[in-house]
Amino acid sequence: MTSAPPSRPRQLAGYVALGFAAVFAIGAGVYFFLLAPDEAAAPGSPALPTVYPNTGPLVPDRPEIGKPAPDFALVDARDTSVVRTLSDFRGKVLLLNWYASWCDPCRREIPAFLAAREALGGQLEILGIDYLEPPEKAVGILDELGADYPALLDANGSVASHYRIPGMPTTFLIAPDGTLLAMRAGELREAELADFLAKAGLEYRPN
Repeated sequence: MTSAPPSRPRQLAGYVALGFAAVFAIGAGVYFFLLAPDEAAAPGSPALPTVYPNTGPLVPDRPEIGKPAPDFALVDARDTSVVRTLSDFRGKVLLLNWYASWCDPCRREIPAFLAAREALGGQLEILGIDYLEPPEKAVGILDELGADYPALLDANGSVASHYRIPGMPTTFLIAPDGTLLAMRAGELREAELADFLAKAGLEYRPN
């Protein structure tokens, strides 16, 4: 005895479900390609992000302007045997900058950060946080651009997730006492940097 062929409504429902599955698969592929194209293309890339012990968010608080920037611990990009915390960098105005080697806007804004630090004569510190990359890539882009400031590895993205980072680059401005003063998602162009730093009371005039 043969079964009856599926009804037309059931066939249509099946086609719709198949269509949604295909769209989801394509969308996920595009997302991961845009998120980190070099990592997706690099042969032999690790299947999972590196997890360093004793690193990640140290407090449950999320970033909020006017409140202390949530402390975290991450390994030093230049020496992964060293773990540093955000609170280690108190005492100066701090630009906390999430970046990645594949991110063109990151490359464009790093020289502007260096120029501001030099012009402000020690009033400004920069801390780079590399997103989901190995040390050689995190340090490589800095060396290429002559950036000698400290950099840490957010190797599994836990701190980026805690800070609700929407994409690369993202920059936070932190007062010497650790208070979060401002946040910017996207490239900070040189013309905009003066206004951003003014929120910390720094007077910077780009050349």
